[in-house]
Amino acid sequence: MNSKKSPLARVVAQLNAKKASQNAANQRQGTSTERANVVPPKESEQKIQEIGNLGSKPVAGEASRPLRVRPFQAKKTEKVNDVGNQPIPTASQLSEREKIPKRQAPFEKRYRRLTTYLENGVYDKVQQLYEAREIDRISNLVNTAVKLYLMKHYNYNSKE
Repeated sequence: MNSKKSPLARVVAQLNAKKASQNAANQRQGTSTERANVVPPKESEQKIQEIGNLGSKPVAGEASRPLRVRPFQAKKTEKVNDVGNQPIPTASQLSEREKIPKRQAPFEKRYRRLTTYLENGVYDKVQQLYEAREIDRISNLVNTAVKLYLMKHYNYNSKE
């Protein structure tokens, strides 16, 4: 009969025979016939159970009761701040007392670049004032000085 089988049928029969022998060998070793699934031997199952039993055992009442997480509750204060014991203002008091300032215009709309030269003596004095921290920024000094000069000589109002 083997002589009448086609070569393909013979190869398929050999593969099936190999699979059957591997399955038999796997069953003798205690492993699964499916790929990548290993059935642990009985000894290792006992060790796993022993390790699981080593953990702390719950009290009889705790076993049936599930753990619950309490929702977050904000501290209820009597409108007294922990720092300094000053009363905490309500939202309506804040809106009446403090108005949020509007955003300033972009830098490019508030300022113009001015490139100029100072005399050596004036420049040295400005640098001394800046290094001694008498002035915070040189641009503030220049702006204030120009405003004062314009107000004195040209009736300049700073709100114009």
